Amino acid sequence: MQKVQNLTQDKIIDFVSWQLNVPSSSIFPSSNLSGDLNLDPFDKMLLIAELESRLNVFLTPEEAANIETIQDVSYFFQKHAA
Repeated sequence: MQKVQNLTQDKIIDFVSWQLNVPSSSIFPSSNLSGDLNLDPFDKMLLIAELESRLNVFLTPEEAANIETIQDVSYFFQKHAA
């Protein structure tokens, strides 16, 4: 299961890197979407919506609102993908 989670996290980091035009080497599981990646609440929700669409995994509004870091994104998407 750890391999699947890492793959998902790597996919998420790669997607966020591409979407925000930020080198993937500067995005970590602990990277905060607002503080480290400078996303305002609207941009954060757009990013989550795009990930949902691309991965065909959909979060509840409460889960989406609780996402703060890349690790959170990976956790919630992995939870629904399983």
